[in-house]
Amino acid sequence: MRTTVRLICCLLLGASAVACGQSGSAKPAPPAGANSAASASPAAPSPATLEREFFAIVRNGDALKFLSYVPEDGVNLGRAAEHNTRAEIQSQLASRKGLYCTLFDSSCIQSTIKLDASAPPCSYRELLTQSEKVRTASTETTRNGVRQAILVAEVHNQKCAGPGLIDFIFNYRKDGWKLFSIP
Repeated sequence: MRTTVRLICCLLLGASAVACGQSGSAKPAPPAGANSAASASPAAPSPATLEREFFAIVRNGDALKFLSYVPEDGVNLGRAAEHNTRAEIQSQLASRKGLYCTLFDSSCIQSTIKLDASAPPCSYRELLTQSEKVRTASTETTRNGVRQAILVAEVHNQKCAGPGLIDFIFNYRKDGWKLFSIP
């Protein structure tokens, strides 16, 4: 599953760069075979709007606004898709540990001690605001009858260890876009 999402993200970013002339925020058109009922919802902001708004929340370090995207039943986190309830995520954000560090504060990221001169891990906020190159993209799909938005940021930062891709998966619900997974 993780490999599939990464492959889709890489293809999405590559195709977006070609189609949009290497613009900073490429937004491909929705798939031609998209479910018409899923794309007919006028109240739902587009994935492109979600992309701008959500990455701005991470760039600004706004934990309270971030929490507004976390559904009551929680979110899957990390490569192992470990489920965390909204209360657990709220606790991590309030105590400035775990997910808070990954998202907003490089100084509190817990990492194994490395004796070599490798780069330290950086928060998503630092990667989005202090990288040499940042490209974002979004797309929409329907999986098992559920409308999903996938947001991706490709970052190049030689000072930081960590992901070259940052991605978030959202499900559309009656109360709007809600996080499903932070891989």
